[in-house]
Amino acid sequence: MRVVETGASHDGKGIENEDDVSLKTFAWRNIMRDSKTTRALIASVTAALPVLSAALGLMAPAAATEPREHLHFAANMRSDYTGAASAGFNLADVSTQSALRALPEGMRGIYWLGSGYNSRRSNCSWRLSDKQVTETVTAIRDNRKFSGIYYISDEPHPALCPDAPERLAERTALIHSHDPRGKTFVIVLNSSTAPTEFAQMKDSADYIGVDPYPCNVKNELTGCNYTALRQRIDQALRAGIPSTRIVPVFQTFGQACISSGDNYYRLPTAAETEIMLGIWDEKVPVEQRPFDMAYSWGKQPTLACPTLQMADGHLYPDLLSVYKSYFARITGAFSSR
Repeated sequence: MRVVETGASHDGKGIENEDDVSLKTFAWRNIMRDSKTTRALIASVTAALPVLSAALGLMAPAAATEPREHLHFAANMRSDYTGAASAGFNLADVSTQSALRALPEGMRGIYWLGSGYNSRRSNCSWRLSDKQVTETVTAIRDNRKFSGIYYISDEPHPALCPDAPERLAERTALIHSHDPRGKTFVIVLNSSTAPTEFAQMKDSADYIGVDPYPCNVKNELTGCNYTALRQRIDQALRAGIPSTRIVPVFQTFGQACISSGDNYYRLPTAAETEIMLGIWDEKVPVEQRPFDMAYSWGKQPTLACPTLQMADGHLYPDLLSVYKSYFARITGAFSSR
């Protein structure tokens, strides 16, 4: 007796009698000795090859070109999911499990785990303990409305918190230990006053958000600083962060109507937005980036006003139409390939 199939079952179905095998072998050899039969067999196989080849040729491209869903994240939706979705966004930031459950169909959550290590006011610590993070990850990792992306910090600064790179790497490892498929996300500023942050933070999270905001009140007449935008993206790439890990952060806010603080940033025009999107597409191609992000959809009274939600062509430039068209072009370009 010999085993001809292997498996977990031991009920004898994988066992074949050697006498049966010998009879089959004997019959096959007699068939092959008959030259007419052999030629007919070869001819039938040869005739079938083009059909088989054509079938396989059709199957392979279908699998290779299956379109992936392109992900677009708008921060601060504040439950305006319908408005954001109508512009083409399909990722929302949530910070509670109830908010995650409340997301409508077609919208998935990026889970905000608080922040930390981004100012001395934070005492260079986490807002959430490891125990709290572990409980959250365990609770949401299999939720079908969860994107699998954990937003772990916004603009941490190693100059203020020297152990920030190490602490964020530890948090990423903690999340991976409970959700191996999960991805961590952090936005890194890397401003002119801290030009080494990309290099310091590049291994601290799976995805690195790059957020140059090149449109401000000083260049309202001359146009947004596209050179600064290109330079910031190049700095991230030169630091060793590949385009497959870079998340473009689009400027969709100004500060003309904030309640307090300096009015420095201005809302880009539609034409300026088109130029910036083109630069991002050149530097971090759509097919390579994990997702993109717009800051901000909704208002933040002391930081962002006006925002994309308000930019409908009435009081402010019609950026909503720009992004709706941009996302539609992305979807159309890749679904037609």
